[in-house]
Amino acid sequence: MSPAAGEEAPPGALALHGFLVGRHLRDGVLVGPDSGVRFNYRLGRFVKSYTRRFGWSDELTYLQTQGYWVSANWRLSSSPVEHDCRGLAIAASRGILARQRGDGAWDYPNPEWRGRVATVEGTWAAIGLLETHRRTREPAFLDGALAWHRFLEAQIGWTPAPGGAAVNYFAGGAGAAVPNNSALVLRLLAELAGATGDEHFLRRAAPMVGFLSAVQRPTGELPYNVDPGGAIRTAHFQCMQYSAFQALDLDRYARLTGDAEAEAVLERLLRFLRDRIGSGRVPYACDRRHPSVTYHLAAVAAALAAGAARGTPGCEEIAVRVRSELLARQDDDGGFPHSRRDYGFLTDRRAYPRNLAMILLHLLHADASVASRQPSATVSGARHGMARVR
Repeated sequence: MSPAAGEEAPPGALALHGFLVGRHLRDGVLVGPDSGVRFNYRLGRFVKSYTRRFGWSDELTYLQTQGYWVSANWRLSSSPVEHDCRGLAIAASRGILARQRGDGAWDYPNPEWRGRVATVEGTWAAIGLLETHRRTREPAFLDGALAWHRFLEAQIGWTPAPGGAAVNYFAGGAGAAVPNNSALVLRLLAELAGATGDEHFLRRAAPMVGFLSAVQRPTGELPYNVDPGGAIRTAHFQCMQYSAFQALDLDRYARLTGDAEAEAVLERLLRFLRDRIGSGRVPYACDRRHPSVTYHLAAVAAALAAGAARGTPGCEEIAVRVRSELLARQDDDGGFPHSRRDYGFLTDRRAYPRNLAMILLHLLHADASVASRQPSATVSGARHGMARVR
């Protein structure tokens, strides 16, 4: 839900938007350092954070970043903002297309995963393209999203998993089944069905929803990953972040499709978030209190705001409290530090555009969702005259 025409966007979001434009916008796309994977995530980023005066040259262009950035700018495009948000969204979408390979994929930008194609990267790029197509009706943006979908089908694929099937994490091979990836791809499939009026895009949906339902724990939490045979491989990893992402993706998917089983998974997930956080702080994981990662707060606030908008009791109060804690961390220049109390005593104060773009979109989502109590139109509704998934 975007702000109404002429409605002022929340000041924290506007300050962050200005920070991203001034600090990280290069030729239409957001570019900058990232918390990364492997060595950089475990140690390198702290060295760089504590020696920022050296001006580390580690700028990367994540497609996931652009997907969030495009979506956030379209949300801001109807508000009085200093920058031309419509133009920013279109420019970033053109940047996404310019980086797309001939086979429809995008290379992973981080050199530690050189040569890989990640499901999340391409799916967020495609979601951004679909949003720009919805706003502009330019065929090139839909074509780019469709090209990614063809790659998803041909090169990434799905693996049999408990209850159905899970989308693979990378192109070229199966591994553990990761619920977060399947929740995101469910959203993409619903967006594609809505953009084209073709229900055929939803043919993979039922097995993925079945997988999520089958592996959901009695608490409502989805494990980080499971073996194809059903054994939990990793129960807890950044649990609040992933639960929030899954809730937001399933909320969008369910609103577009009316899928009753997905609604049930979502409701249990929202109650897990609500009950696990309660009146306390947002923990890093169910079994780890620290570190406290700033963009996790934004995702949790947005997910619980979506729960409040759906009428799930107890969500709104926590969403407002977590959002206030998030905004209390905002720097004077509009940016946010990445994390606190890593390993119990380290702080990462660098600005990472991928995570800041997430914060921006989630701030806008939380602000709009708490004020809304009306469900979105479904894919099966008046726009396309299609049957629901179930």
